[in-house]
Amino acid sequence: MKDLLMFAPNFTETDTVIPETINMFAARLISDNVPPLKPGDTCGRALTWMDELRVNALPVIKGREYLGLVYKSGVNNPAISHQSIEEAELKLHKVFVFENQHVYDLTKVASLYKLDLVPVLNNDQEYLGLVTVNDLVSYFAESKSVYTPGGIIILDLALADYSMTHIAQVIESDDAHILSASVSATPDPARIELTIKIDKVDLSRILASFYRLDYHIIASYHQSEHSEDLKTRYDSLMNYLNI
Repeated sequence: MKDLLMFAPNFTETDTVIPETINMFAARLISDNVPPLKPGDTCGRALTWMDELRVNALPVIKGREYLGLVYKSGVNNPAISHQSIEEAELKLHKVFVFENQHVYDLTKVASLYKLDLVPVLNNDQEYLGLVTVNDLVSYFAESKSVYTPGGIIILDLALADYSMTHIAQVIESDDAHILSASVSATPDPARIELTIKIDKVDLSRILASFYRLDYHIIASYHQSEHSEDLKTRYDSLMNYLNI
């Protein structure tokens, strides 16, 4: 595995940082629930901690200096269980993010290296702590309004036709609001998949507006006041008007 150095821009006193964006930085999610290892810790201890904490790697630090990650596969060897990490000369992987990097960068590193946790350093490359995948899941659940009552609509759009302003207008015309939105790539590079969380439980009227405007709705999740399928009723009406 190649080592990875994740560099973030250094903020100075003259830089303007919107207060809300601070919550999007890796520093906000740092947890001290998982202790780092030291070079003098035995490989057996490292393996035991990983098993107990259910992680596949742990950071190794010397003072505040971050030495790198040691993987479970590296210490899972009875022949070196009594040797220290330093004595065993294990390969340490310099995988990390800086404290002022966006949580999207953090997520990318965790996914790319298939990690249960990602170390966080300051601009002096000193170890500050780490962010676990569970911390990331909690963050995205909060930021995507997962716990807020409402409905979800998933649209398939041509990238050239994508207008968040127009989509918001359709939703707000029914006195509803977008709580969160995310764009996903599709096999067709000319199209995207847009997932919208809306602060209404019954999306029937909003769905009807999207159908009327020829939006392609992949799926919707809500509690409708009517049991009959909305799309079927809309198509029946259009067929009647075309007679």
